[in-house]
Amino acid sequence: MERTKIALSESGKAKRVYYEWIRLIACFFVIFNHLKGYRLFMNASGVKQMFYMSLSVITKINVPLFFMVSGALLLEKQEDIFTVLKKRISRIGMVILLFSFGIYAECRVYALAQGRDYEFTWERFLYGVFARNLDETGAYWYLYAYLGFLCLLPFMQKMAKQMSRSDFYTLLVLHFALWSVIPICNLCLRLAGRECFSLTGEFSVPLATTAAFFYPLTGYYIDHKIVLRAVPKRKWVGLCAAAAAGISLSCFCVYLDGAADETFLSLFDYLLAITVFLFVKYMTTVSIPVLSSGKIVGAVL
Repeated sequence: MERTKIALSESGKAKRVYYEWIRLIACFFVIFNHLKGYRLFMNASGVKQMFYMSLSVITKINVPLFFMVSGALLLEKQEDIFTVLKKRISRIGMVILLFSFGIYAECRVYALAQGRDYEFTWERFLYGVFARNLDETGAYWYLYAYLGFLCLLPFMQKMAKQMSRSDFYTLLVLHFALWSVIPICNLCLRLAGRECFSLTGEFSVPLATTAAFFYPLTGYYIDHKIVLRAVPKRKWVGLCAAAAAGISLSCFCVYLDGAADETFLSLFDYLLAITVFLFVKYMTTVSIPVLSSGKIVGAVL
């Protein structure tokens, strides 16, 4: 396995700087995802429409990148469920409770300021936290998904360490079939005036389709089991071409659909997320190592 360049944070803990670069990119896309510019393509045409549409498609790698970094960091450890409960699940649970209560109280104050009644009880709050149906808390879905990942963390840590190349490709193929092929087929059927099809709810492949499981496993594998210095240029070219083709096909499907459907905007987000993760790691550890040293490290960390 290639030797990863390490920088020390102020706390003295070893920190892989490329993780922070990836998080910065993901943060930028999260912010853009919540701005009006995210839907500019809906009111544009021609070249501008394709540019804005491509930007919106690229933006969808924000959550995949966060999950991939979490997988790369956490799945290399070996922790029992009690450690996970104490160090990780309790913290995320507390964050959900505190921020949900803050939003709940804010909604109460805002309603009173407008002269409206607003039910404010502990029962409604607790039920709302569990169901994530309190007002203005929709954006917290990521914390709940991450909490689900943490609940299975000890199992996934064991699983990740045993992943082979064929296991990784199996996950990718399943994800491609269920996440990309079926929506495209249904779009074609709908445009042809035919009935769309769906898989029965009893058929479930969560490791390949659920973001909180698929992306952490993907992040762990490409970070720990791919030696970047040994990757030939033709594979880099093939990966970049696949990512570009994914963006183009996603834009084409969004254009045909005529709406900002998340299904088509995220159609090939995994291809682009994998490409960005590997590219950032390569640039900061192999091609331009100065990005992982000196004053730049202080700014990034």
